Amino acid sequence: MHTADLTLEQFAARLVVLLPRLSRGISQHDLALTLPQMWALEHLLDGGPCTMCALAAELRLQGSTATGLVDQLLRRGLVVRRRSREDRRVVRVALTAKGQRSLAQMRGQRHASLTQGFGKHSRTERANFLKSVEKLVLGLAEPAPVAGHPRKKDMP
Repeated sequence: MHTADLTLEQFAARLVVLLPRLSRGISQHDLALTLPQMWALEHLLDGGPCTMCALAAELRLQGSTATGLVDQLLRRGLVVRRRSREDRRVVRVALTAKGQRSLAQMRGQRHASLTQGFGKHSRTERANFLKSVEKLVLGLAEPAPVAGHPRKKDMP
């Protein structure tokens, strides 16, 4: 069956199979980190130091799970924990210089993988792919409709 002939359900099923392969291909040099560990490092690089509670919420993890994740990153020297001087109950986590260098290296390797992977695609194909991914990211950021309650934009 030609890709253009797929139903929405068939298309989604195909992406469910392909996206993990794409992710592995892009991140094959990622220091053997788990996806949640990578997400944590990316969040800390982009947003700066944050509380453990905020990190757990961002990653949609329970506090104890986020603590274990940060413990693993701490052992590798990629992050540090600091207690707040104002409130000792508050713990902030931040990237170390090693964490910043490691993340920059991984981003560079991802860039190289994507450059290689898209090297045989035309500018138009790359532009269309990027436009579709950007639109998908925006669509996934929208709240999901509650069963039986259509979104306003879906209403006549």
